[in-house]
Amino acid sequence: MRHDDGRTTVVPAWYSHALTSVTSPTIISVTMKHLAVLFCLSTLTFAQAPPKDRPGCQDSPALTRLAGCWILRCKTSQYDIAKIPVAKRQEQTVEGELQQVWYGCPADASGLQIQKNAEAAFLRAGYRILFKDMYATTRFWLTAQSGPQWATLYSEGRGYSLLAVKTKPMEQSMQAATADGWAQQINQTGRVSIYGINFDTGKATLKPDSESVLTEMAALLQKQPEWFMLVAGHTDSVGTDAVNIPLSRQRAEAVITYLAGKGINKARLTAAGFGAQKPLADNATEEGRGKNRRVDLVKLY
Repeated sequence: MRHDDGRTTVVPAWYSHALTSVTSPTIISVTMKHLAVLFCLSTLTFAQAPPKDRPGCQDSPALTRLAGCWILRCKTSQYDIAKIPVAKRQEQTVEGELQQVWYGCPADASGLQIQKNAEAAFLRAGYRILFKDMYATTRFWLTAQSGPQWATLYSEGRGYSLLAVKTKPMEQSMQAATADGWAQQINQTGRVSIYGINFDTGKATLKPDSESVLTEMAALLQKQPEWFMLVAGHTDSVGTDAVNIPLSRQRAEAVITYLAGKGINKARLTAAGFGAQKPLADNATEEGRGKNRRVDLVKLY
């Protein structure tokens, strides 16, 4: 190969052949045809790809989805109630762990196809079919059960919903605002927030309507004589820290004084005031401010 400046470069035979092949009009024509076919196939594949699932949602543990369908929305609950059809115009109330998923499906999917696929899958998994129905070939129902697991499917148009409920006893996590309820929560978490201890505005003077709550607090400490506690006062964000922090401590001291009058050894109790520095809720709302105005009992040892 001769360059413009007169230099000569020896080109290998294989490279020279490759250059000739690439510049061949026939090869270029075939290559362009192949590229066109690949582009059409990729475009068709992209057009047929189903939409993405709703973020945070996943298939039900009771049944996988029909091929090609996607999740529109979902609902989950650790413990809830559902009415499940078990016969025409008859429903059964079921309580337990709940998950409901709504699916969208391709235009060529039918309600009958969805119902029959679900029925076959349930039967293979050992479920009993409790109810199956259809209306005017457009609406389809199916209910199945296997032990504590219930599932009911409803299909209409180009989509369907699947409701699954696994029956179980409710886990009791809330306790009554009593000495026993507070003791249980302190044993679990080391602390409890107590509401209903009210003071005159801007003062550390206990209001008479606080009597019942303070009586329960005294009963708690009488039943747990080995406990040493921090009594912490909290306020909402109305006002400044310069006012709220000492005021909340004074209110904690007023509670300790009351408890001492009920026979509780003051040496077991330490007062603290945090003002609005440790909120439990948003101070922008009245409900939130109400949750932040509280007295906490924290077990020291």
